[in-house]
Amino acid sequence: MIGAKIRRIGFWSLDLLKGRPIRKAYLDVKRIMELPYEDMKQVQDTYVANLIDHAKSTSEYYRNTLKGIEKFEDIPVIDKNVLRTYYEQIKSDKYAGEKLHKMSTSGSTGTPFTIIQDMRKRQRVLAELIYFNETVDNYMGDKFIFFRVWTEANRNSKLQLFMKNMVPVNILHFTDETFENIRQLLKNNKKIKVTLGYVSTYEHLVEYLERCNDKPSDFNLKTIITGSEIQTAETRKRIKNMFGCTVVSRYANEENGVLAHQCKESEEFHVNSANYKIEILKMDSDEPAEYGELGRVVVTDLFNYAFPLIRYDTGDLAVRCEKSECGVGTEIISNIQGRQVDVIYDTQGNALTPHTWSVYMWKYDKLRQYQFIQNDKKSYTMKINDPENHYTDEELIIYLKSVLGNDADIEICRVDEIPHLKSGKFKKTICNWRKE
Repeated sequence: MIGAKIRRIGFWSLDLLKGRPIRKAYLDVKRIMELPYEDMKQVQDTYVANLIDHAKSTSEYYRNTLKGIEKFEDIPVIDKNVLRTYYEQIKSDKYAGEKLHKMSTSGSTGTPFTIIQDMRKRQRVLAELIYFNETVDNYMGDKFIFFRVWTEANRNSKLQLFMKNMVPVNILHFTDETFENIRQLLKNNKKIKVTLGYVSTYEHLVEYLERCNDKPSDFNLKTIITGSEIQTAETRKRIKNMFGCTVVSRYANEENGVLAHQCKESEEFHVNSANYKIEILKMDSDEPAEYGELGRVVVTDLFNYAFPLIRYDTGDLAVRCEKSECGVGTEIISNIQGRQVDVIYDTQGNALTPHTWSVYMWKYDKLRQYQFIQNDKKSYTMKINDPENHYTDEELIIYLKSVLGNDADIEICRVDEIPHLKSGKFKKTICNWRKE
């Protein structure tokens, strides 16, 4: 408890010395999220207008694209392929030569990509994290575990881990050994209050803990946050029954930030209207979806002025809701459906975390698309859309074997395009082998 308070004081003291940029952003996010709906929309419309003016005057792409367009709804929807094609033209001239933050993502389309963010955008991202964490009783400085695939590309330094009070746990393989180590960590370190990870990690962890006959009193967690995969109501209940704490899902992506956060009281998600304008559009047109209708999630990032994202199709799907069940006056969405993945196994039969490829493919950001297929226990195919031949088959095979095993039989298949599913989603991994 003392350590958490010291970290909070240290964080805000450092922010104070810099002019309180994060504190100001946090207070603005909190103010907007707590406004009545109509007042919130007025503030958001102002932010949208400012962003469009900025994009028109500093981005070559938007100078051409927005010419003659007066209504926001007439602005063309863009996707990751557009961003890749016009990357240099989209960037704002105003930030040329400035220090910018880079965020890498493999994305729901299976296309590695890097987004640049200016410092004000980074401050808004930190502010939204602080705000939404507080809504689910997760306060800055609380000791927490971050379950994910950790590599050189995303590993934190010892100083960063200390400052964040974070315990990184690598969950590359879903094995009893992995889950027993987690079990002992949670049982023996009562200072750990929060955990963050993929839904599939918790599903396998809970299954293991049930086999061990564990119960909520064995742990000391107060909040579990899931992300990156669909969390069903049944899964949420099962996790909550095991740990006896708040369980919520966070809808976020690397290129933007926290887009929506699940309510503690219901299955709905409160949209982060302070930092994003989020539209749910029909599957087959750019018209707004009806309430209750599954549609495409299209995001306008209100604060990334270095790389304006206006009406960006994330590749995700969600349902637009008419009103909140819990009574809070924010915009509401539900039934969020992100990337579709199958579990892939290494040559020893160990299950790999579904989002292994999201991390391991970051370095191959010049690929237009990729899709990984397991044909048999040790037989794999990697489909790649790499028209300019940025990467050789040999280097890809060597890299993949470092994850799957040296005895993996891997074929690289070069294609012009990898089709989406009928639902409009893209399946990044396919497993045609079933472990007995």
